[in-house]
Amino acid sequence: MNRIRLLAVGIIVLSVSAVGIRASLRHKARVVSDTITRQAPELGNQAHLLLPDLDEAVMVVADRPHDPFEVTAEDRFERLTRLRTFTVSTNADGLRGPELGEKQGTRILCVGDSVTFGWGVPYAETYPAQLAKRLGVEVINAGVPAMKPDSIAKWVEQNAAALRPDLVLFARRPDWGSPDPWGVYQRSVRAVAAAVSPAKVGVLLPPVSTFDPMGVANMDEERRRAEQLVRPLPVLDLTPAFREALPLPGVILEIQDGTQRMVSLPARTTIVEAKAPAGGPGQSTLAAEIVAVFEADTSIVEPLFFDGGHPDAAGFVLFTDAVAAWIEAEGLLRAAPQGGGAPQN
Repeated sequence: MNRIRLLAVGIIVLSVSAVGIRASLRHKARVVSDTITRQAPELGNQAHLLLPDLDEAVMVVADRPHDPFEVTAEDRFERLTRLRTFTVSTNADGLRGPELGEKQGTRILCVGDSVTFGWGVPYAETYPAQLAKRLGVEVINAGVPAMKPDSIAKWVEQNAAALRPDLVLFARRPDWGSPDPWGVYQRSVRAVAAAVSPAKVGVLLPPVSTFDPMGVANMDEERRRAEQLVRPLPVLDLTPAFREALPLPGVILEIQDGTQRMVSLPARTTIVEAKAPAGGPGQSTLAAEIVAVFEADTSIVEPLFFDGGHPDAAGFVLFTDAVAAWIEAEGLLRAAPQGGGAPQN
């Protein structure tokens, strides 16, 4: 699968068509999710943006950890029975949130993929919306589900002059579907920093679910490489904050010596264990026995996540708290020095 991470890094499983992205989950012959995006060739191959002026578009998505093939499998209607519904509204600029007016004070621009967008939750529960209330400043949510780093950079280059942000938060992990994931990542962050200079840029690494085997295998290396490649820009990895919040009632996945073990919290009792499906290093696939437990009992959930890749409502509160504290600690809302903030070699 060319090491494509499709769980905890905010890359969601969607089917792309000429008219936009439509969630692949269906009930019998009826599509239960509205089209919310359009193709955006100006941002690169297979790039897309949210449609403008959406009014409570309905999205029905998986409500448990899942693998990419499940939403396209012939028996997907039987496989995915745990579903959640949320709605999406956009402004005239195709952004999730209120209409944009003239800049009046401090403005933060949040760019990224489905985690910034707020996949699975109402707008008020997204981290940009909560950050605005927490800091008392304007925060723009420019997150687009499945948006790749280079497309994010191109969007910022095209819109930075009009938006005039004081701080840009770039929330994305590398795109492992790219033949050069780290090169693209570094160039994308550099391009964003150059486009908004002298405004400041902070890099966020979205939290990794314990039910993302590939993400767990790679997350430490990702943090180290990201800090190295985007220096001197500050980097905040959200995964430690999510791990430190445990134990909370729920379940987590532990992986050791080729065995996947679902463990209850806070008792740490093993619910089920199974051999990890065959695959290469960092295999994303979950054992069928693990998936079966989620399908059999809808009360079983991972704390702070809902689908093995995206925070739930409580997770986004924690996300916001961590980002707000980090912004203050790094002084990211203090006046930026003249001369730019692009990463150095």
